[in-house]
Amino acid sequence: MRLFVAILLDEEVRASLSEAQRKLRRECPDVKWVGPRQLHLTAKFLGDVPDGQVAEITEAVRASAGEASPFSMEIASLGCFPPGGGVRVIWAGIDEPSGALRQCVGLLEEYVEIAGIPRENRPFSAHVTLGRVRFDRSGGAIRSRVASARLAPRLQEVCSLTLMSSALSPQGPTYATVASAPFGEKEA
Repeated sequence: MRLFVAILLDEEVRASLSEAQRKLRRECPDVKWVGPRQLHLTAKFLGDVPDGQVAEITEAVRASAGEASPFSMEIASLGCFPPGGGVRVIWAGIDEPSGALRQCVGLLEEYVEIAGIPRENRPFSAHVTLGRVRFDRSGGAIRSRVASARLAPRLQEVCSLTLMSSALSPQGPTYATVASAPFGEKEA
């Protein structure tokens, strides 16, 4: 089963991001946009996990969430990956200066590593993927449009992690909730 751990976004935040996508869509025709219901922040991509390991991963996600505290983050900017050259991903950036998001992701990395999933080699980059570009033939136009676009900042309360499955198809991924793990609920 292909799994990832997500921070789900509330309706107001998804609507704001969807509006930004709508404005960019007219100017960036070669982008495959993420559907509004699928917008999320990936806290940890787990990849293909054997069915027999899903329960252990679920417990690891619950344990890490049990040690985390609720926090607020702001979705406040737009950008592209990689930072130069052809665009592969258009994203909305996250601002969370208290460090609670990094701490939450650190706990998650710790617990899922115990469950057999290796730690991420790259530093965590808090973002919401808005769209992907398979081949950027725009000559810099996509990057320029994203750089000039504005996003109305939105506050997102975060009080849980969600273990999600992802089934890939030619129409794009389909996500399903495997388990939800509220913050601060330690198992007895």
